Amino acid sequence: MADTARKYDILVWGATSFTGARLVEYLALNAPTKTRIALGGRNKSKLDGVQTSLAAKHPSAAGTLRAMDILVGDSTNAARLREIVAQTKVVASTVGPYTRHGTKIVHACVDEKTDYCDITGELPWVKEMHSELNEKAVRNNVHIASLCGFDCIPADLGCLMLAQYAREEFKEPLLHVKGSIVGIRGGVSGGTLRTLASQLHVEKKSALKSMFSGQTPSEQTAVKKFEKRGLIHYDETLGRWQTFWIMSLVNSPTVNWAGEVLGYGPGFQYAESMSARNLFHAAAIALGLFYGVILIFFSLTRSFLYAIKAIPRPGDGPSESFTESGFFSLHLEASTANHVFYGKVAGSSDPGYGETIKYLGESALCLAFDRDKKFRPGVYPPSVIMGDALLGKLRGKGCQFEVARKPIAAALKGSAKKEL
Repeated sequence: MADTARKYDILVWGATSFTGARLVEYLALNAPTKTRIALGGRNKSKLDGVQTSLAAKHPSAAGTLRAMDILVGDSTNAARLREIVAQTKVVASTVGPYTRHGTKIVHACVDEKTDYCDITGELPWVKEMHSELNEKAVRNNVHIASLCGFDCIPADLGCLMLAQYAREEFKEPLLHVKGSIVGIRGGVSGGTLRTLASQLHVEKKSALKSMFSGQTPSEQTAVKKFEKRGLIHYDETLGRWQTFWIMSLVNSPTVNWAGEVLGYGPGFQYAESMSARNLFHAAAIALGLFYGVILIFFSLTRSFLYAIKAIPRPGDGPSESFTESGFFSLHLEASTANHVFYGKVAGSSDPGYGETIKYLGESALCLAFDRDKKFRPGVYPPSVIMGDALLGKLRGKGCQFEVARKPIAAALKGSAKKEL
């Protein structure tokens, strides 16, 4: 699509949310000059407030921010959504829960031939959109890239990187990858917790089964040679106890889906866990996650946690200083039929907000300006749609995606600050 075909390059849908406002800020400071950006949502006064507060915070970008038009609409009004998305090349949505607020705008994007990206972790909803809209999206040459946040960019693009390395260096397909979060510091927003609670109600049976088995549903049918791992297990490569990692419920099946579409290897499987200091720490993490999920699941206990300010309300989240002090490190162990090699994906800010904003912002810019014939139309994870183009953009923004023949020491040790 030519630059002049639409009035805007990118529409930030949900610009008044905690994450949406930060995405507007990121694009104002990092998008190429003359990128045409619009802010969208249902409350004009709040959208004006985001624009005004960010302009005051960043005087050097005030002109860019004030030039952003405001488009008002509601996620339930399909006709108005079509009017809005028809004006832009790309929609970047931060409006969750997507199961409740995302369906109509994705339908509108496919109908109006507008590319789309979001940060949902609601995989059943993404699969539903794929089932309903993939054929039409392909016919319309539309790219619907969900899962463009911390779930699932690190694992998704990390395994794409490893699959490419296996083909180029060993001339062999990638069979399986073990991922481990070996270091992390980050906060959570009220919107994320609300989405988590909503998703738990949708997936409560499979999620609880996965927590107790230590495997996601897709991993429970793992291929031959891929060792099934319990909820708590010892990893010889890392020399650490491993425990349940809640985002594996989304990351593992997403990477396995991408691996099947892109043909990483016959029966390719990805599994993910979290490193702990010792066996006691591993058990404590698993129990803490379990009881935390239970408290968030029920509205009564969730309201109590809001009341005592134990968790943030929707619209609230970690402070800017906390976001800047965050980090994460994901260690990857990859296997072909004859070789074992390693990867590292790391970020230098809060993974859920600092890194996620970077991932979503660069995904939107990638769709707006780097789209070519290599981009795969349809409803898919980001690796399938944007592939190397997005990987290159993120590396250019300081995101670490590395491959090595031996375990990457920095991923295992890190600084004292980043030890688990």
